[in-house]
Amino acid sequence: MRKPAARRPDALNKQLQQLDRRIAKEVELLRKARDGKHCYPLFMGSSSIGPRVVDDVYEQLRKDFGGCDGKLDVLVDSSGGDIDAAYNLAQLFRRYGTAELTFIVPRWAKSAATLLACSGDKILMTPVAELGPMDPQITEMNPLERRLERFSPLHIDSTLALIREEFKSGSRDLAQALMQRLQFPLTLGSIRKSLDISKQYLVRLLSTRMLKNEANVAKKAEEIAAKLTESYADHGFCINLEEAKNIGLVVEELKGEQLDVAWRLHRLNAGRSDVLRKKHEEEMKEKLKDLPPGILERVQPELREGANGKERYGR
Repeated sequence: MRKPAARRPDALNKQLQQLDRRIAKEVELLRKARDGKHCYPLFMGSSSIGPRVVDDVYEQLRKDFGGCDGKLDVLVDSSGGDIDAAYNLAQLFRRYGTAELTFIVPRWAKSAATLLACSGDKILMTPVAELGPMDPQITEMNPLERRLERFSPLHIDSTLALIREEFKSGSRDLAQALMQRLQFPLTLGSIRKSLDISKQYLVRLLSTRMLKNEANVAKKAEEIAAKLTESYADHGFCINLEEAKNIGLVVEELKGEQLDVAWRLHRLNAGRSDVLRKKHEEEMKEKLKDLPPGILERVQPELREGANGKERYGR
């Protein structure tokens, strides 16, 4: 029998507290397995990297990580977020990991979180861990259809190429129809320029830590940045351990006890995200239960049910 709604948040809060204690114990085990290096767990769940995250991490680092002796591990689970905030966060972790900065990825460090992972000396990944392409994901209002559209700046080049081909083949009506659906030229230019922002951040980070001792460091950083921002057909492309090595990143596979602990942390974090979602659902149902039926029916189904699904691929 289902528990009364008034009691369920209390039970869910207890589950969260238990999970937090278990996560804290596993983080300490990982620290021991990593020769005592301090470990910062950056578990984003359904949240995105943004300015508020930078603030929260900054406060916690100041409070609890002053004695890390320049050696820092960052355990990352994130679908991405704002590229500028990720760059700021990367520079912040570097201030504490001055001697050694390692990013550990049990499962996801996609999009802007890939930029973050590239800011250290090396990346440790499980066999199923994923990094992701860093072409920015733009959300713009379509003025003709009055709806939001989400796309990559890479789509602009392919669309322009299609228009050119239609003109060359004599399909002028189709080409002109496609042109009418495009944003204004200045808007297109600024969107296309956003790729350069991602590349500049990547080159700066890679050339000053991960690749700093490589021959032709500037050239290699530029090549990797170009691959991560322009070479993949889809923003969700799976950049696994082998692919990350192939493009030139300093990556190693987690093994033994470190792998076991990191994977347990991933599963505990996933369980915590599930409990948080259930708690959110109960809270939303409680808030909406007294609404008049006519208003309740106009509320979006995902809001009415309290859905808080994870956006996997960032920015």
